[in-house]
Amino acid sequence: MTELRLLPAQRLHKAVAENDLQTLHWLIDNNKITDIQNKSADDNGWTSLMLAARLGHKEIVKYLLGLDHDNEVISTDSSGNTIPMVSAKYRHEGICLLYLNRYPQTMSEINRDGSSAINEAAQNGMNRVITFILDHGGNVNQRDIEGNTPLHHAASWNQFKTAVLLLERGAQPSLKNHKGYTAVDYAYSFKLEKHMREVIKQLQAANSGSSSSNNTAAATAAATAAATARISATNAISDHKCLSSSSPS
Repeated sequence: MTELRLLPAQRLHKAVAENDLQTLHWLIDNNKITDIQNKSADDNGWTSLMLAARLGHKEIVKYLLGLDHDNEVISTDSSGNTIPMVSAKYRHEGICLLYLNRYPQTMSEINRDGSSAINEAAQNGMNRVITFILDHGGNVNQRDIEGNTPLHHAASWNQFKTAVLLLERGAQPSLKNHKGYTAVDYAYSFKLEKHMREVIKQLQAANSGSSSSNNTAAATAAATAAATARISATNAISDHKCLSSSSPS
């Protein structure tokens, strides 16, 4: 089918998919589109904005946000995923933050798997997204349908810096998922498990109310930095604990 024979809704979908901002402008400016969300044109039920977010087309995301794309109806797909979930899953951190700044009420939405944006962000080491969510009242121990917290996701996907951030923001390392595993049990490697235990110990000491709290906090920072350096200097894959069969998907 040639470009001229495509229906306006199909042309809109094609323009978003191909990152064609010029055609998108033309369709909107010439009143060719009656439904900017355009879910019917996508096999996954994605809106125009969700498709752009999935593909990492940041300028199109900005343009559609400027048109108040989600002001009346928040974009979700057939699985209940929101744009923060999708953009976090596919590691488009800037887009995720753009959307959350515009529609912060979506940060705690849950899809059919019980997952939310913070779980996806933890899995992919998106610390700025996690910080935004927690600064706006998000739950640092948000569980998915399998009982996994963001800390479980960070640990099982080898995101040490994210695990430290979550612990510093109040994540509870003792929480178990429905299979009875803690986040430390899910640590990607034995080295990561060891370093997580070191940080947890330091944080627990810092929170114990000791008189040397400043020194303890400094020790925590030093332990975190040292552990990060050790992880960066080693090949975690060779030490992989092979928990993938029970790790969060």
